[in-house]
Amino acid sequence: MHTPHVVTAPHILYLGTPVVLVSTVNENGTPNLAPISSAFWLGWRGALGIASDSQTARNLLRTGQCVLNLPSVNEVTAVDRIARTTGVYPVSEFRRAMGYV
Repeated sequence: MHTPHVVTAPHILYLGTPVVLVSTVNENGTPNLAPISSAFWLGWRGALGIASDSQTARNLLRTGQCVLNLPSVNEVTAVDRIARTTGVYPVSEFRRAMGYV
């Protein structure tokens, strides 16, 4: 009998934090910091839930590099302050309707 269960090595890792701050570098050399709520590892590969039209995605496609920062409960207020901001100008109508600036 064949079972669809597959054991991976290393095992799945889901970070115990509700948000990950992804740092990238903009084309002009300035830093970009984006909160995301989806980051996990399956085997040796990481998966990040990043909007494809975001500045973070643009930076990742251009440089292939980022840093994942795991904020503690002490940074909740600071993370909340940047939650509805975007590095893309002009702000799309879709994001503007969701309260982004």
